Amino acid sequence: MSKKQRYHSSPKREPKESTSASSLESAGLNAVEGSASGSKPSPAELKKIRQEHFNNRYCFGNFDRYYGTRLEPGQKDSRLLVLKKEWFEKKSVLDIGCNVGFLTLSIAKDFGPRRILGIDIDDHLIGVARKNIRHYCDQEIEFLGKFPASFCTNFGPVSNHTLSFSTKFPDNVWFRKENYVLENEELLETVQEEFDVILALSITKWIHLNFGDDGLRRFFRRAYHQLLPGGRFIVEPQPFASYRKRSKMTEKLKTNYAAIEFKPEDFEMYLIESVGFESVEHLGAPCAKTKGFERPIDVYLKKPPRFMERDTKNSA
Repeated sequence: MSKKQRYHSSPKREPKESTSASSLESAGLNAVEGSASGSKPSPAELKKIRQEHFNNRYCFGNFDRYYGTRLEPGQKDSRLLVLKKEWFEKKSVLDIGCNVGFLTLSIAKDFGPRRILGIDIDDHLIGVARKNIRHYCDQEIEFLGKFPASFCTNFGPVSNHTLSFSTKFPDNVWFRKENYVLENEELLETVQEEFDVILALSITKWIHLNFGDDGLRRFFRRAYHQLLPGGRFIVEPQPFASYRKRSKMTEKLKTNYAAIEFKPEDFEMYLIESVGFESVEHLGAPCAKTKGFERPIDVYLKKPPRFMERDTKNSA
């Protein structure tokens, strides 16, 4: 593999078998009930501690080996095959739940958006995504250290092309830590139209389990409000059958799962009849070699401005 093809998939960070009880406890994890105070946990107790640590660490689906288990080195995300370049070219794009940025960076480089922002709730994944920018660049691109440290901390590395305000890769891609689910309905009133395309791929299950029916509805409504007229909301919802296994990770997820009434089969009607999207296009499922990227993808269209409607009718 060439130098420019290397990328970070982020090392697996959950505790290994050799992890000691003291190191787990120093990370805020206590031995399970039944252990004598100050005594060394048994192997069974250590296993339970490790599993609880894993479940709490990754309860948002923020697995740091997410792409590593689905893609071979150098292999492109099969979902790119069903996405149309014209949806992204010279457009403003938001990728919610970007993980380590593989899909975000591929779109930034191959589809030519004016800008694309990748956000994730996990600051570690955002850090890895920023590092991955370098590995998607051509070798002749030189990264500079002339910007303030806070600039790189907030937005990731920049190249000398940024000085000319170019919208070409890699100057068109940014990563930021953010929880996209607003705390309450009132905050929706502050959301402004900003993006031509918003991607929500393989994240609805995790939003649903962590924030419940109301949280997912707020998520959908925020995406609608943040889209410009004529914008596209691209969603890859996970089937409800996949919720049960992950709901066992924490008590909070288990409680939210038991209370769910708003099922994935209800999403389309809600997005069109309640949220306000004009139409939906079903792209079908990508042909993926590995499990995880073969779910159907739906594209919801926000009603375009009136002058665009007139132009469309006149050209018909």
